[in-house]
Amino acid sequence: MRSLVRIMMAVLVAAGLLGIASCIDVDGATNKWCRENPGICDGDAGDAGDAGDAGDAGDAGDAGDAGGPRPTGWSSLKSLPEPRSGHTATLLEGGGVLVVGGLSTGGVIIATAGVYEPSTGDWTAVDSLDTPRVDHTATLLSDDRVLVVGGRQSETDAVASAEIYDPSTKTWSPAGTIPTGHRAAHAAVLLPSGQVLVVGGGENATGGLRTTALYSPTAGAPGTWMDAGTLDAGRNTLTVSLVNGVALAVGGYNNVGAENSTETYLPDGGWQPIQRSVLGVGRQGHTATLLTSGKLLVAGSKVGNTAVLFDPTQSTWSGASSMSVPRFGHTATPLAGDKVLVTGGFSNAAESAAHDTAELFILDSPAGRWTQAGSMSTSRVGHTATRLSKGEVLVIGGTDVADDWNPLSIVQLYTP
Repeated sequence: MRSLVRIMMAVLVAAGLLGIASCIDVDGATNKWCRENPGICDGDAGDAGDAGDAGDAGDAGDAGDAGGPRPTGWSSLKSLPEPRSGHTATLLEGGGVLVVGGLSTGGVIIATAGVYEPSTGDWTAVDSLDTPRVDHTATLLSDDRVLVVGGRQSETDAVASAEIYDPSTKTWSPAGTIPTGHRAAHAAVLLPSGQVLVVGGGENATGGLRTTALYSPTAGAPGTWMDAGTLDAGRNTLTVSLVNGVALAVGGYNNVGAENSTETYLPDGGWQPIQRSVLGVGRQGHTATLLTSGKLLVAGSKVGNTAVLFDPTQSTWSGASSMSVPRFGHTATPLAGDKVLVTGGFSNAAESAAHDTAELFILDSPAGRWTQAGSMSTSRVGHTATRLSKGEVLVIGGTDVADDWNPLSIVQLYTP
């Protein structure tokens, strides 16, 4: 099992699925985008100032339901019904979090799915996927359905299929096949048109794909796919973020190594010329997070703790303060007031150790700064961290490298 988990962890997607909804319903689309990217819309509302060192809340036991105010820092919630790592977690319109697929006990890739309801603290099982998958993507569509794309159904078998979850019926339906081929550890982003751009990834753990595809949803139907052009560089475990309406692909790796470059996608112009040597180092297993100010924070890599900032108003990259420790395969979640919560991740390139710690990036100067945000109850990689509607961050599952790489059922909550 350990060798399988290592392969899966090596190709985990560290992508923030940032996107905005269709312009068919402007108010609805704006509300949806604000829910998915709360730091962009709520400004400093709910920002209690510099959280400083939140301390280690330890394991507060099973908190059960989510009623009542919580102290700043970490608390424990009801565990997952089954352990999972390399899954996805998507915040739905109603406030629930849809958790899909992943790697479970014994190295088994699972098709099960469930919804966590923050108002009660309970988990509810929903219908399973048609195909088990790990290292897939899940993108919230403008009609509150969730598109799940690609991933692996075995150690070496990436898939090209897609499925859609409908929260009104709690069921899955087919969403066609990626025309540019099967892939895992790719990235996906919702475009202003309401279409989903699927980018890069890999057919195996050593190469990076240059192919991309565009999905157009259709109400009550599978939707349609088309080829979206070719990247200049192959990119496995990349990130794709929507910055000022433009999809920006950052980093990733291929058979040459990790990319120190970016390229952009314009709906009316396809992929634009590559920007080389702008990321400081080649980056894979990094994160890319959109801040309240509109800047993009790219943090971590397999070779260190550095970070960089992209300013879309100037189209320039600049150095940001470095994290306190090296991290890759971590998560980065936007908070109000130009802040980002970073959790877990590998601590070394050999992938033999991982962090239980968290830290907070605060952009209160040109380079920003990092401050400690306490520790989780265990180290983890391959987990998810989802910002809830009240501003808290829900951290789910992952793999505990120190415990023989076993997937976790532990769920914790960070309260800013």
